[in-house]
Amino acid sequence: MERTLHQMDHKQAVMKVCLLMCHTKGACMNIRDLPFNMSYRFNEQLREVPVNPHQMKQGIIYLKKRALEEEDECAATKTYGHIGVYERILGELMSSERHLQLAIYLYDRHADTKGEFLNTIRLGHTYHWQEQWDKANETFQLLIEQLKADEDLHIYEDFVYQHYGKCLLDQRVVSRAHHYFQRALEIRLKKGDKELIESTNSCIRLCLNKLKHS
Repeated sequence: MERTLHQMDHKQAVMKVCLLMCHTKGACMNIRDLPFNMSYRFNEQLREVPVNPHQMKQGIIYLKKRALEEEDECAATKTYGHIGVYERILGELMSSERHLQLAIYLYDRHADTKGEFLNTIRLGHTYHWQEQWDKANETFQLLIEQLKADEDLHIYEDFVYQHYGKCLLDQRVVSRAHHYFQRALEIRLKKGDKELIESTNSCIRLCLNKLKHS
């Protein structure tokens, strides 16, 4: 049974991720203000599923047009990152990869380390869904090394561990996935964010269920 995002604690967790997306200079584009339904739910495997695929597809077209018309390259770069996320959710994985790589390139050109890092997390997630396991694992391991070297990136640390855990879980490396979910949980317990804690607990419950039946 799939759970609708608007009816579950994941809604607040996702909105917190969206806020993290908006760290760069300039006005933040609020996805909630788009004239399309961009919402999604999580299935039993904790993968995002669009509530209305047609509306999300139309929203992506709108975002692409907006990015091309945007005079501020930094604002356009942020939009390319959003496009990459929604394309992944729709299963348009090659296009997702291209837009995220473009966002990473542009953030690097503007020396925006946080923007580059955030979109690299997203790219790792796309590699995960593509089942390009070597690329996905290498990407997440690189992100973990960057976390060790740059304290400014620690705002994303729990997200790296959680996404890497999901990637490992789909590779059936369950015990290692559980390890990273626990690391994410430790950070989120310190943050005291109930919605993010529940999001990670959902991952841990799925992990333990798989271990139980393995």
